[in-house]
Amino acid sequence: MSPPEAPRQPRRQALAQRSKRQIERGTGVPWLFAAAYSAVGFSIYFALGVVADRGLGLTPLIFLASGLLFGLTTLTYVEGGAMFRERGGSSTFARHAFNELIAFIAGWAILIDYLIVLALAAVSIPHYMAPISGDFAKPGLEIPIAALVIAAVCVLNILNVTGRAKQRSLALLALADLFLQLAVIVVGLLVVMHPDRLTAELELFTDPSFKDIVYAGVVAMLAYAGIEAASDLAPDIKVSRADLKRVASLGAIAVPLVYAGMAAIALMAVPVVAGPQGPETALGSTFVEEPVLGVVSAFHPLWVADTMRWTVMLIAVPVLFWAANTSMLGVSRHIYTLAINRQIPSWLGKLERRKATPYVAIVICGVIALGLVIPTNVKLLAGIYAFGATLAITIAHLSIIRLRVGKPDKDRPFKIPGNVRWRGAELPVPAIFAAIVSGLAFISVLAYHSTARWVGLGWMAFGLSFYVVYRKVFEGTTLTKRVSVPERALTKQVPEVEFRNILVPVFGTKFDDDIVATAGRLAAAEGAEKDGDADPRLDVIFVIEVPLTLPLDAKLPSEKEEEAQRALARAREVGEEYADVEVTTEVIRARKVGAGIVEAARGSGAEAIVIGGEEPTKIRGGGRIGGIGGARPAEIGAATEYVLKKAPCRVLLTAPPEPG
Repeated sequence: MSPPEAPRQPRRQALAQRSKRQIERGTGVPWLFAAAYSAVGFSIYFALGVVADRGLGLTPLIFLASGLLFGLTTLTYVEGGAMFRERGGSSTFARHAFNELIAFIAGWAILIDYLIVLALAAVSIPHYMAPISGDFAKPGLEIPIAALVIAAVCVLNILNVTGRAKQRSLALLALADLFLQLAVIVVGLLVVMHPDRLTAELELFTDPSFKDIVYAGVVAMLAYAGIEAASDLAPDIKVSRADLKRVASLGAIAVPLVYAGMAAIALMAVPVVAGPQGPETALGSTFVEEPVLGVVSAFHPLWVADTMRWTVMLIAVPVLFWAANTSMLGVSRHIYTLAINRQIPSWLGKLERRKATPYVAIVICGVIALGLVIPTNVKLLAGIYAFGATLAITIAHLSIIRLRVGKPDKDRPFKIPGNVRWRGAELPVPAIFAAIVSGLAFISVLAYHSTARWVGLGWMAFGLSFYVVYRKVFEGTTLTKRVSVPERALTKQVPEVEFRNILVPVFGTKFDDDIVATAGRLAAAEGAEKDGDADPRLDVIFVIEVPLTLPLDAKLPSEKEEEAQRALARAREVGEEYADVEVTTEVIRARKVGAGIVEAARGSGAEAIVIGGEEPTKIRGGGRIGGIGGARPAEIGAATEYVLKKAPCRVLLTAPPEPG
């Protein structure tokens, strides 16, 4: 007998499961490397100029040295990302290693970096469009184009059109980016091969000075701006341990070599020359916003330069737009992580109902990014970026070291090689070395980058003040305790309320008229907007409480029945004053008034209950002056409290005015 045929799945579900299986199987080392490179490789398009401005002839060596730190940092992020498979990068590592305060410091520092990368990418795009027209880079069009890029990125992220679902297309773009950078190196070796230009005007520790070398070395970290964004790939891609090691090793070696090669070609094409204020290169002045375009413009013969210029534009513009989009995606995910961990108010991370995107945060960050664009000062933005990057990366390294001690048995699909045993724990020597270097780099930012120092410290001071007030005043919790909320808390929207069927309990008091009138107004407003549906209805009830000593259908004193009928008759008169509102009345027997109201609401399918509160007590203070601690408000009696807790629909409580 053949087994029963499995039920067919809907096409969409089947496609989703197939896509999931493809992701879980992995796409191979080349595609994984391309995906990671797409989050890192774009930054050469604006980092090359700001590094060459101060690094001069040492720029290639500076990129190699910073590449060493990048390689070690890559190992740290891969170990942490593989261990927790959560978004948040250094902030997530710090959360598991230390506490919420340290996690917030890392997260807040990375947040400004995301915004700076977004601004840098947006302001660079009009400059890389120069082959079409040089007017795009002029002040009249530069800011409007950058603003248009930011607006487009905001809209795409709000609509959740981020391109993450088309991984192969993005990998092809990353491969095109890598191809372009290699082409610049190869063509440059053929047409501008002048090694002597690399040492022209070079006098170690004078031109450039020690301060300039340190400054350029720290700013060179901008070249690896996407490392936090790349770490966000961890929850999306499942890969074997062997492939993970290959990707980490390949990225740590290939990216610095490509960047150093690009820098060497750049200085041979646009060399350092003597200037009125000392040695300088046009990469740090004329071409600071579009250094790669400046490099290929110096190629010869002219047809080679023109071909390379158009090639750079055709690849750099979409790559930079993708970088801006990725940065905004990083911002939205980062703020979402901060919001669900109660480090910022949940309304900042509030998700749009259908697309589940934090639209409030995206709009606010878009405005901030536009503010960063307006000065059009790439060097200023690079310095501020260095502040946040060095701080966050230092925390990331320290977190991995701390986790080796605090959670030695935690499963680590990838483990940083080169360890020493200390008190039963394996400490990663590369992470220790990198933590020292990045910590010193952060100190150098404070010492040598005056603008970055004050802007960065101001940003952190504002964030920490906001965090302390929010946690202590609004959340009422400690600064270090983890308090998280579920995702549905961020997707919660104020529902569209209908009042077509309203249950109105009356009690035979002087407040019944007000209660019924309130319900009547709500129903009448709903009736005015009706479109062919039945009239809205008020179900007015009077609950008679029957003692447990009697059956529910027992004969009760006639005065009780008469009181109920009088109250219902009066309620009908008030309710029928509202046009197009149907009024029904009913006497209900129940053991408890509250239970009777809730049962009536279930039976009638009520969409809302309008109930009146008790008359306020004249006794002030309640539990504060010796009463029962935690007593309910004066307007909420036993019946009302029961309804508020058990009602199957929305409850509108109409509290009576205080006496006098």
